[in-house]
Amino acid sequence: MTLDRWFHTCIRAVGRQLIGYGFEPDEGGRVFRRFSPEGDALIVEVQISDHSSPSETVFYLNLALVLAPKWDWDRQRTGRPASELPRHYNGLWRRRLGSAGLSGDDQWRISDESTAAEVSDRVRRHLDEIVPTLLPLLDRTVVRDGTPQILGPGAWLLRAWLLAEHGPTEELRHLLFVERPAHTHDSVPTRTVWNYANSRASTAGSGGDITSSG
Repeated sequence: MTLDRWFHTCIRAVGRQLIGYGFEPDEGGRVFRRFSPEGDALIVEVQISDHSSPSETVFYLNLALVLAPKWDWDRQRTGRPASELPRHYNGLWRRRLGSAGLSGDDQWRISDESTAAEVSDRVRRHLDEIVPTLLPLLDRTVVRDGTPQILGPGAWLLRAWLLAEHGPTEELRHLLFVERPAHTHDSVPTRTVWNYANSRASTAGSGGDITSSG
């Protein structure tokens, strides 16, 4: 069996596991997505490393949470079609599956049948530990109100994007301009969320300029 076949055998085993968790593979079998009813997506994506060689396939397993309003804004800004599906780099929350789960060496290496079996086993064991903790992130109540620890210090931004979908509400204004430090009020993430919220306003004048927060 060739190196390419060992690699694909490993990825197919991982893919079957993810399908069991409700993920859907793309045509190439390297991007797996599970969507919520609101259009948010958890993504597991295989990325081949430039460090690969004829004798060794090196790859990463990228994990991401893509929120529908942020993806909607990105598509509007770049002119992408509504039919395009998100990738891991579109996620507000992104990690790589490593040797210790969400930490450790994040390069996976296959050079022969033995390493392919070992990598497949280790990856699937980590996914069995981690995926059940990720699936609740497709529940907006969990992300918006629960601030899961796994989201880390960037949890506020995910919450902000979910609030922005409803326009420039007082709750969103308070989060961006009261709860957050003053030096972040004019930052790119804050401006982007606030601009999107205003674009969602149903009537003219229902929002406000970012400078009106102070």
